[in-house]
Amino acid sequence: MRIGIEAKWLHRGPPSGQRVVRNLVDGLVDVVGDHELHLLLDERARHVPPPSGIAPERCHYVWSRNNQIANLLVVPRAADRACLDAVVYQNFAPPRLRANHARVAFVHDVIFESRPELFTRRERLYFSSLRPLTANADRVCTVSESERERLVQHRYALPERVDVVPNAPEATFVPREQLDDRLVSSVRDAFELPDHYVLYAGRLNARKNVSALVAAMAMVGGTAPLVIAGAPDGASSDLAAIAQTNGVAERVRLVGHVTDAELRVLYACATVFCFPSLDEGFGLCPLEAMAAGTPVVVSRVRAMQETCGTAAVYVDPMQPAEIASAIDGLLGDPDRRAELRTRGLERARTFTWRRSAERLLACVDSAVRARSIA
Repeated sequence: MRIGIEAKWLHRGPPSGQRVVRNLVDGLVDVVGDHELHLLLDERARHVPPPSGIAPERCHYVWSRNNQIANLLVVPRAADRACLDAVVYQNFAPPRLRANHARVAFVHDVIFESRPELFTRRERLYFSSLRPLTANADRVCTVSESERERLVQHRYALPERVDVVPNAPEATFVPREQLDDRLVSSVRDAFELPDHYVLYAGRLNARKNVSALVAAMAMVGGTAPLVIAGAPDGASSDLAAIAQTNGVAERVRLVGHVTDAELRVLYACATVFCFPSLDEGFGLCPLEAMAAGTPVVVSRVRAMQETCGTAAVYVDPMQPAEIASAIDGLLGDPDRRAELRTRGLERARTFTWRRSAERLLACVDSAVRARSIA
């Protein structure tokens, strides 16, 4: 079977999206066996060497200025020219008549359906065609059981047509003692990191609720600062102004976008990682922090509970005082931190990209069989 992965995010997507696609491709290379794996890539990344294990002739470069338009009009033609049997599309899968191959819609989340107030009008408009396109795909996959239920609830697919392909932490996210000392020193110096700090890493938008974390810092004792790594995305708050209003401007450090190498150090050296998101499809960043040996405080939402299990402290994301209490409790209790570190490392090890790749291959196989009998 000749399998295509729509991988435009591999080189030009959001940081977390890049990590997901990169690691999923690596996992597929390990398990693809006798099947042929092809990548459909952003034409602006022609100069970038293909991932290890992917022959150059199996990389197909397409116009990608708009992901939706590219997936509906450009990627299907490129896939059919390459005689692919199936393609896994990120979110938008083309209508059946536009493709001669089986189509898997990998829908990462549809939070905008249940929490529209967290998205801009432009974002909601962009996703307005996602439901009919997904409903007509040969197969659908998503990242968690909770997100699978949301897809079914909002009529994106019947439950028997949706497979769960969870995310996993990248193997490079490891505890401090496994990192190169020179890398750690250079990142610590660059960001002037103290011995103890609270970390948030991820997108900065209304859904991530980082403003509540900033407000919570006014109620956290001691001097440990809050380090915020990430760039504004969509509807976002002025975090610097919120910090000023709450009297914690000196304790809040906005470091912006960071490289993967810098993120590895930020995760591993943090005393506490806090992720107060209002809703998630999976919760990859807390899982990455756990893989790096850092105890996590996360929102009490279903996807996060599904991902983190008993390895996290859960809080109401709408209550800054509760967030502050959880952070305070961990900062002042090294034994509790050690316990959560052990649980987090064990929990993170249960998620692997190889296992996710195997699930995705099974989903693709189901899609090919579904198309053949339709």
